Amino acid sequence: MQGMTSVQKGYDFKFNGHRYQVKANRPSGKPGSFVTMVPKATNYEWDFLIWVLYNPGYEIQEAWLWEVSEYKAAFDSTKRLSPKHYREGKRLA
Repeated sequence: MQGMTSVQKGYDFKFNGHRYQVKANRPSGKPGSFVTMVPKATNYEWDFLIWVLYNPGYEIQEAWLWEVSEYKAAFDSTKRLSPKHYREGKRLA
């Protein structure tokens, strides 16, 4: 990540020549709270998207990987995404 900033257009980091976009959620921690809506990528200037679901203590509960063409085909016309949508990708954790 040398020479990179935490804010750049289109992706969050590069690894082995691929651009990665990361999206994440966690429930608020209030009793009975859980994640119902997840962030949608607003551009396709990345090669892979990783979605991470944390618990209220920021411990990873699950993570899913999407390749850009598959993500675009699945969700480009979808207005609102839920965890169920992202769970159709490749499970990482």
